[in-house]
Amino acid sequence: MLGRVPRKVRRESLETALRSVGYRTRLETFEVHGYRELHGRRRFHAKVETFGQDMVPKAAAIDLHIDRLDGDALGRHGYQVDSLAIQDEMDRIVRMIEVASHGGAGRTTCPECGKELFTDHLENHMKIAHHI
Repeated sequence: MLGRVPRKVRRESLETALRSVGYRTRLETFEVHGYRELHGRRRFHAKVETFGQDMVPKAAAIDLHIDRLDGDALGRHGYQVDSLAIQDEMDRIVRMIEVASHGGAGRTTCPECGKELFTDHLENHMKIAHHI
């Protein structure tokens, strides 16, 4: 499923937005990749075009699909692009990017697990993930 970045956002804020909703991230020159486990051998895979810049432009493409990891010896995998789960996940990602600051969101690290989060999400993360 293809979506669009809702407004200009810093590359670091985009990475934090993905991490805040449970993605592991990887930065490449022209893209930010995020991965989140779904069910066993499946995972969400998000790719956001950054055009190699620090500021990701409004309407940059978000490509979100579900990988099927079948243990292919050559590392190939199939993917699923259309489903209600993917639409719901795209909506979560777009909402989180909308929260991100233009000039770099207030970011912090969880003292318990080290996960990077937006500052205003730390309290809820502590309650949900660490029961504090």
